[in-house]
Amino acid sequence: MTGLQLDTLDYMHFCSMLFVVTEGWGTVTRRTLSISLLTIAFVLSGCGPRKPDFTVRGVGIVLNTSAPFAHSADFPGRIESTIDAALRFWSGSWDDIDGATIFLEDDQYVACNKSTTALGCFEPRAIHITTRDPSLGTWRCVEETVLVHEIGHAVVGDVNHDDPRWLDFVPVLEVLNGRSGYTDGGETSCPIYVNVWRHSLHSP
Repeated sequence: MTGLQLDTLDYMHFCSMLFVVTEGWGTVTRRTLSISLLTIAFVLSGCGPRKPDFTVRGVGIVLNTSAPFAHSADFPGRIESTIDAALRFWSGSWDDIDGATIFLEDDQYVACNKSTTALGCFEPRAIHITTRDPSLGTWRCVEETVLVHEIGHAVVGDVNHDDPRWLDFVPVLEVLNGRSGYTDGGETSCPIYVNVWRHSLHSP
């Protein structure tokens, strides 16, 4: 971080740290204090909810992740086509998620209601997904994540997974399989494990 330029992953921490730093100030003149407070007030004016890094058909995308695939040149198109394939599978449309925001997280798990070990979570107007697998590490492409699963919740709800399509997903696999992935070392393959999308029926 240089000056007031913030990297994506520093944003939330920086906004909260501004308050903590002031607690360590010693005695300052009124003029210095006034200038400092004005500076902080100016910076904090941009410290509201994270703005999307980009949007796709009215859906905001927030990159709270260092996963290489999320920073590749083809990522906007890849996440758009992944969402589109999922919407078609669930007989939905882009209108079902218009105005929503998708958060891609570096953390191994995302908070989801009472669960602390969820790989993804849908709530009104927001989808949170991790970019890491508990066993395999960082995913190589967005298609490998649980995004396809969470789009299902955005379209049909069904928190108890009663719809038999939760055990299918083969049509989505046929559309998305065979794409490239990314690691710190560069471009590679990206095999899709359809079981990541699937869920046992009749259970939350």
